[in-house]
Amino acid sequence: MDRIRTNGDSYGKNLLKASVDVTVYNRNFDKTVPLVEKGAKNTKNVEEIFEQNDIIFFMISNYNAALEILNENVLSKIKGKKIVNMSTISPTESKAVGKLVIENNGKYIEAPVSGSVGAATAGVLLILAGGNKADTKDLYSIFDILGSKTYYFGELGKATGAKLVLNSLLGIFGEAYSEVLLLAQNFGIDTETIVNAISDSRMSSPLFQEKNMFTNREYPAAFMLKHMTKGLKLSNEEIENRKLSLPLIQNTTKNYSEALEQGYGEQDMAAIFEILSKKND
Repeated sequence: MDRIRTNGDSYGKNLLKASVDVTVYNRNFDKTVPLVEKGAKNTKNVEEIFEQNDIIFFMISNYNAALEILNENVLSKIKGKKIVNMSTISPTESKAVGKLVIENNGKYIEAPVSGSVGAATAGVLLILAGGNKADTKDLYSIFDILGSKTYYFGELGKATGAKLVLNSLLGIFGEAYSEVLLLAQNFGIDTETIVNAISDSRMSSPLFQEKNMFTNREYPAAFMLKHMTKGLKLSNEEIENRKLSLPLIQNTTKNYSEALEQGYGEQDMAAIFEILSKKND
């Protein structure tokens, strides 16, 4: 199998467990150490990654980081290479990266994921794939190591769009559950009792079942609020660019952004409960 390059710790560990040859690159070299200790190789030279390998996975923070990595030297080495972008960026940004790769004779596949830290560790993420269908299908054996199911959405922009759709819904659910629990609190209803009632109702969800944080008001991160906010802001930018009116997403984005500004970024997204609670004190 081709050597796979990724800088996501959970992804790398699962590839190593499946006996895939893994080499990692990170602009912060020290962050590659945990995977090296598990058997991966590392390099300080990003050009070397593209020179020596046919498949390169991106797990990067944002669009600008992608452009930084795809410098002129790198672009001169990507002919025939598959660039698999698993990052959370917007459809507009992803299509721009794809255009750059394709213009330099590379192949570009979108493959953002849906799932928390636990899902990544267990290798049961949902893979949201887009791009040339044949190129994407060639990667399913790798996707099967990282996730439980792969959904193919079609042309570039659609898989990254699907990621923002799922993230937006997740953010809305987090805010909705927080709001109704605060309403119950205002009615003087015992929190544990109403949580149990919601859990036994048709309004429950796996997300709600996992968020006992709402009861004890401690928020160890399964999905950090800062990442939730990033996805919502990307959705909001696309909404504005397309001149749409989607008030649930837009208002939810404002509240998560405020929670981020007030220092809840490293906590779980369920900490949105705290910012809403402060507004209603």
